[in-house]
Amino acid sequence: GGYPGPGSAIAQLARGCECGCAAGPSLTPDCCSRHRGTARVAVTVREGEGWRGDPLSPTDAYVTATVTGGGEGATRRTATLWNRQRPRWEQRLELGVLELAPGARLRLQVWDQDNGWDDDLLGTCWVTPRPGHHRALGCFPGGGRLTFNLEVTCGPGLGGPLCWDYVPQPPPHAGAFYRFSHWPPQ
Repeated sequence: GGYPGPGSAIAQLARGCECGCAAGPSLTPDCCSRHRGTARVAVTVREGEGWRGDPLSPTDAYVTATVTGGGEGATRRTATLWNRQRPRWEQRLELGVLELAPGARLRLQVWDQDNGWDDDLLGTCWVTPRPGHHRALGCFPGGGRLTFNLEVTCGPGLGGPLCWDYVPQPPPHAGAFYRFSHWPPQ
């Protein structure tokens, strides 16, 4: 057990990323991802309970999701579920490929729809997006309970909490040069 040789995976990590491949839309000539620090973010809004929008009627709830920090992401929203005390959306919201800068956060807001221009904000919760598939997360905006799943997928060959770290990928054919699949994932 001595020091690993210059071609070992450990030695490659110390230098950054290197391998022989043709540059392309996702890779530089030395096989480094062009998407370092970015991730595809999606949230599946499951269900909620415990909100009261208007005093005389059940809640007409919808949820908005936005990633903030490191460049404002697009805001997406669920459908409005009319007259429900326990809305169950089961709706996936694609927020797109976003920069995961330090301090990036997912903002979920629960609203009671009125006329579209005077909707009532029932509550807000914040979650730090981290790569991976997170099942059955929950938060408590405005005294209610909201459950959701969060998916944060780093670009090809990337990992770490901000999708900045290179992760060695085994070639699909032993000893052959390889290319990453297209980015963003479909």
